[in-house]
Amino acid sequence: MKEKILGVLGGVGPLATIYFADLVIKMTDAKNDQEHIAMVILNHATIPDRTQYILDNTKPNPLPVMIEDARKLQANDCDYIVIPCNTAHYFFDEIQKSVDVPIINILEETVSYAERTVPNLKCVGILATEGTVVSGAYQSVLEKHGLQCRVPSAEDQKSLTNIIYNQVKAGERVDICEFLRIVGELKKAGSEAVILGCTELSVIKEDFHLSRVDIVDSMECLARASILLCGKKIKA
Repeated sequence: MKEKILGVLGGVGPLATIYFADLVIKMTDAKNDQEHIAMVILNHATIPDRTQYILDNTKPNPLPVMIEDARKLQANDCDYIVIPCNTAHYFFDEIQKSVDVPIINILEETVSYAERTVPNLKCVGILATEGTVVSGAYQSVLEKHGLQCRVPSAEDQKSLTNIIYNQVKAGERVDICEFLRIVGELKKAGSEAVILGCTELSVIKEDFHLSRVDIVDSMECLARASILLCGKKIKA
């Protein structure tokens, strides 16, 4: 049976891309090198900022670059493509139209996983970039699944943006107390689970070992789906 090749449309951002690849390797049930998934990784860090464009369409548009990268991955015989960036899924439909290779949707995979694993799930809190929140990407998927949604207050979103851009992306120390406070506010607002809907926040979960069933990591969900679709097993 021909091995499946996973194409990673990365650089959005660079740290999250490498973290995703690391997750796929760590989560795959493999006893040797040959049992791991073959990956073609485009860590294209100069792709214009997704949130800046979503909030202000006069800013550089990342879509043409992402379409070009998706086509490069298709030309390299990839069987599936992933985009390890929640905000970039604002452009998902247009990118998918540009290639014949199926793109695994991180939003759908994350919401579906939350439904399967969080008991009595009715309401979900979203921690994400301002671009993802404003675009309504997660809100529409949650509504389709019959789930309610909570997002941070304006002040908490501002603080979360600072954590994403000025701490994680900048390689600076993360204010974990402030991060957990924002999670707590969403729980107080009625969320049974909180989705880490920004791949930089997934890095925080890993760095601080936040193993909680009520914190659903979109990056882990994408890695899990990628492993299974490529015909491998999840490590127990």
